[in-house]
Amino acid sequence: MNRRMGRLYRSMAAAIALFVMLYAMTGLLLNHVIDLKLDKYYLTSPWLLKHYGVSEVNPDAVYLLDPFAVSQFGPEIFVNAKPVTTAQRPLLGGVVLDEVIVLATDDALILLNADGEFIERMGAAAGVPPRIQNIGLFHGDPVIQTQDGMWRSDFMLDKWEEISLQGIGWSLPASMPDSVTRSLVKYFHGEGITAERVLLDIHTGEILGPMGRWLLDFLGVLLISISLAAIWMCLRRTRLF
Repeated sequence: MNRRMGRLYRSMAAAIALFVMLYAMTGLLLNHVIDLKLDKYYLTSPWLLKHYGVSEVNPDAVYLLDPFAVSQFGPEIFVNAKPVTTAQRPLLGGVVLDEVIVLATDDALILLNADGEFIERMGAAAGVPPRIQNIGLFHGDPVIQTQDGMWRSDFMLDKWEEISLQGIGWSLPASMPDSVTRSLVKYFHGEGITAERVLLDIHTGEILGPMGRWLLDFLGVLLISISLAAIWMCLRRTRLF
């Protein structure tokens, strides 16, 4: 029994010593953030980025239109990692014509040039059939599927004829290439997590999540209690009380 209690006390002493050392070291470093440039030094450990929720991006839609990856995040449309335009409606697909990339929402076609830059938006006023469901190609001509049927045009996209065809290459969602994902992570989340923020979160316990601060508070109260008990014992021995 005594041995078990001895091991327990030693474990508690080691935990408290580790807490004190960690708290002191992080506090010391945080006092010299500017001198050490910790606010400009970025940490990019995969575990750390995942812990802070900045290791990935979650697009609403992705379409691979050679040589680009076109994606949508909320209303913003990206070509690779570059925002090019906005669309309030979900992106349904896209095709590549000779020198033009055509993206489809349910109410319009969005045109980009061969460099992925925005040209114009074409809707019902430009003769585009409404209630689009998908877009594809048939022998190089653009075809759109609507709730009322299929329609085909040419590269000018100004006249549409209703058709009934088989073998259309419809636009399909795809997975984001890793290289584009990394670029988008950098666009949305920056270079990584600053050393200053990590040290501050360790110092306050936030690094452990919502309960981290409470755990640190508990250890702090425990340390104060032990310190007060030690002071009391010391004062009693000196017969001051």
